[in-house]
Amino acid sequence: MFKRIVHFIVHLIVVLAVSWLLAMYTTGHQLEWGFATTIILGILFGLLATFFVTNAIARYNKLSDAVSIELNKLRRIHHLARAFSRSENQIPWFDLVREAIESYLHAFEVIPFQRYDDTNEMFRRITQQLYGFDKLVSEKGKLLFAELMTISGQATEARQKIHELRNERIGVWSWGVLGFVGVALGSITLFSYGDGLVDRYIAGAMIAVVLLLLDFVYMTDTMKVLDNKRFTKRYVDNIERMGFWPEEKMK
Repeated sequence: MFKRIVHFIVHLIVVLAVSWLLAMYTTGHQLEWGFATTIILGILFGLLATFFVTNAIARYNKLSDAVSIELNKLRRIHHLARAFSRSENQIPWFDLVREAIESYLHAFEVIPFQRYDDTNEMFRRITQQLYGFDKLVSEKGKLLFAELMTISGQATEARQKIHELRNERIGVWSWGVLGFVGVALGSITLFSYGDGLVDRYIAGAMIAVVLLLLDFVYMTDTMKVLDNKRFTKRYVDNIERMGFWPEEKMK
């Protein structure tokens, strides 16, 4: 939280400094059509910024749901694999599955959620242990293993969904449109006000609002303002929830 506050203060200082310099060292012309154009562009810019921020928040919520599904399926895999191993007397196999899940979750203690794709290989170890088993004996074991395969597939789908959502960023063309409207709004604002000190301060304040909105859209799109650390913590918290901390002992 402290880092985020410091980050915001630094951004605010930079934005205010840039806005003040632009306002004070630009000559105003009091354009007759400037005020009306500024209002129109301001409304358009606000609508675009709101649209992008809303989409980013919706993406964040979907990402949160996908993370919940993945963790739920991992817990289910753990419980089913344990039941299956006892039914088929395959405790050593379960130990391998358990270790793979444990290693995957422990990875998030050192790998932040921003580098989620770096855990692909560790997750693949889980599925390899599951798909590599071919010693089915009892009917109960076959049913448990079939359900285990289904749950494993759902966990994989959740990971794919997370990957897609993390990459659903604002496109280049969208940034171009938003940036163009923002620059146009800022430029007309600078030239629409007079050279008086009050006019320059008003122009500077409006430029600051435009820059802050652009920064907020970027921070929301990259999810830096939406607390990615919360996702990382959820993976780490599941270590204890699954009984891996301290290390689980089979009885």
